Amino acid sequence: MTSGAALKLVGEPEDIVSQSDYIAYSKAVHDYSPAIKKLLDLSEDYVPGAERAFKAGHPAVWCQGFNYQPALLYALGVTPVAYSEMGRYSSKEDMLIAEDIYQFPVESCSMVKCTIAQWHKRLNTGTINKLLGNASSCEPFNLAFEIMRKQGYDVFNNEVSYRPPAVEGERLEQLVDFTIEQILDLAEWLTGKREVDESRLDLEIKRKNRLLIKLRRVLELRRTHPFYMKTLAIILTSNVGLNNYFGKPQAYEEAIDELLLELEKEPVNEKDLKTVIPLVWAGGTGQEFGVYEAIDQAGGALLGLRSAPFKSYREDIPPIEALARFIYDNSAAGAGVYARHVIDAEVERLKARGIILYGYIGCSFASVDREMWRRYFHQKGIACINLEGSFQTGAPTGQVLTRIKAFVEMLAA
Repeated sequence: MTSGAALKLVGEPEDIVSQSDYIAYSKAVHDYSPAIKKLLDLSEDYVPGAERAFKAGHPAVWCQGFNYQPALLYALGVTPVAYSEMGRYSSKEDMLIAEDIYQFPVESCSMVKCTIAQWHKRLNTGTINKLLGNASSCEPFNLAFEIMRKQGYDVFNNEVSYRPPAVEGERLEQLVDFTIEQILDLAEWLTGKREVDESRLDLEIKRKNRLLIKLRRVLELRRTHPFYMKTLAIILTSNVGLNNYFGKPQAYEEAIDELLLELEKEPVNEKDLKTVIPLVWAGGTGQEFGVYEAIDQAGGALLGLRSAPFKSYREDIPPIEALARFIYDNSAAGAGVYARHVIDAEVERLKARGIILYGYIGCSFASVDREMWRRYFHQKGIACINLEGSFQTGAPTGQVLTRIKAFVEMLAA
């Protein structure tokens, strides 16, 4: 993309209609930062690169690509490929595949529909054929996993792994033991052996903890450099890259190290600190990248994230146990009130002036949570906007862009 084209798009983000265009545009906007451009390159090549490597003989599996899964999979020599990234390759035609071939209702979750359509397109093409599910995701995804099993995919679905807030003592230890067994079952499914090389897993846990510390530092530096890293770049780097390293752990960490050096050397712009509108993002990683550009255009900066890296893995216990305990130390029955505590803490830490609640059309479960959060924060006097977008690729609707711009501009006024 030429610099002239990039400048034109700065004033007219709604003219971009594909996610690849948004990535190219973001690289042009971040021309001053080699590190950010490397992170965007890694994001862009994540799924295609993993599929190329698989065809060349490197094991890979479709999975959620977050929580304990990546550390375990990398330790087993398998690349985790987050199926949530499929949205950027999907279209309205994918919705029709899910609705016409697999009889998904029109009003059901767009994320599930486009994902199942992408798997359908890959049937018998020689690409990644293993699906690692999680029974605690949602019922539409559980249905999708079973449908794909019948279509010939090799599917393993973890059992539910939640810890209600009152669970301690013996019951918690039973849950930990149960999850360790699940981890060994997963290892056997992937490798044929019911064992995990604990030295490799220990290295992966140390890598994750090291990167968690570095990303916390990135987020802290962004408070004094709010516009250095634009919204799309920070969302992809933190919500996706921090979880699975875009399939290339070493390259991802090297880019983060380079980013830290850039941020630490960058002079503080006092004007930016006076004009920035600090925002917290609470929701999924939307594939309508134009929403992020609209935030930037209006002078907002996503400085807080519901998924911000708060807790590390324990290194004082056996690594498999550390994976299991991380799950139960970071979840509490899935109730929206517990996630709200995280958002509350981010708002307070940043003195945020607004919260953007974002979810996918058709996800009724998440829509209830977002409405509860909106009411709670409005009662506290904190402005919120509740957005629903489509998961598949394409430009966001004019209505969504208008709403997000009006919201940020209202906060500025």
